[in-house]
Amino acid sequence: LRHLLHEPGRMRRAFFYWTVRDSAAFEWFASLMEDIYQEDTYGILEVRHFLTSAKEDDRDLGAVLFHYAANAIHADTKMDILLGHRSRMQVEVGRPKWDKELSHVIQTTKELGYDDCGIFLCGPGVMAEDVRATSAKLSLEDPEFHLYFSKETF
Repeated sequence: LRHLLHEPGRMRRAFFYWTVRDSAAFEWFASLMEDIYQEDTYGILEVRHFLTSAKEDDRDLGAVLFHYAANAIHADTKMDILLGHRSRMQVEVGRPKWDKELSHVIQTTKELGYDDCGIFLCGPGVMAEDVRATSAKLSLEDPEFHLYFSKETF
């Protein structure tokens, strides 16, 4: 990742999704990401964090109020109340809504002047199938743009 930030070649944006079940998993990652953010002089990296053990439920008034309060606090102070410290990106609650996330990737990629985008996923099979299916669906819906999906295993 650091190499790509210093020598991006044709790449203009990298969307990085980090999903974890437990907020403690963000702690070791936070300092690494802050270092990488400092090196991102071209503004290439867009990171989204998701805490999947907490559920987003629009029927739960407390959860809705917490979500709005967390967004407002982060917008004003860059303080992420789930992490308990300042962060460039706010942790989202629940699993990613891949249709929404990949639609954003497509829109941003088109604004950069491209008509395709590679999706590389390292994660559980269920998530891979969701992302693969959503990539295929969105590619079929827009004949002028294509998402290329690849599952990586390290």
